Amino acid sequence: MTTVSESKILTDTVEVSAVALIELLEGAGTHSSKDKSLRALNSVQLESVSGYLLARSTDRYRLIEGRIELESGDLSTTLVSFDDIKRVIAIAKEGKISGKVSLARIGDLLTVSINGSAITLTVLDANYPASFDDLLNKSEREPLGEIAFNPALFADYGKIAGKGNAVRVEFTGKGKPMIIHLPVTKVEWRALLMPMRVI
Repeated sequence: MTTVSESKILTDTVEVSAVALIELLEGAGTHSSKDKSLRALNSVQLESVSGYLLARSTDRYRLIEGRIELESGDLSTTLVSFDDIKRVIAIAKEGKISGKVSLARIGDLLTVSINGSAITLTVLDANYPASFDDLLNKSEREPLGEIAFNPALFADYGKIAGKGNAVRVEFTGKGKPMIIHLPVTKVEWRALLMPMRVI
């Protein structure tokens, strides 16, 4: 007689506003690495925490975390490639008028559906930086020193904030990351911009 042992397969489902999801993923995607050889960084990390869907990304120079309210459900930590994030945005845009997007994870597959249309993606299995909270919540402050940063990297914050909205920058000291305060719309953002070394 053969005994089949039950294996625990991860199953999660969340439902969110399509318009809010589009804004969340477009904003988070600006900070993922464009270098496809860095699989873990050429991605966006999604997870639900205390009734919110969080999206995080970093390219080693910047990091950002946004959150939107969940309509329902829970989603464990899920890493989605940047190319697949663009596919999720496209399907969400197809049905944004009707409202809700469902994200269902079963094992290493994530199915995104809206209005009867669906796509299924394979989530990444990669080591993602775990220090987001440590970096974003660090309360050490030093007197302001000289700071240099790449304006091309800063330009993405204008896209996230939207036309006519201010972006506030908090300088925390020489050699320390700048805290970027973005206006809250459907998404609440937390972001850092790493300084450049002056040569």
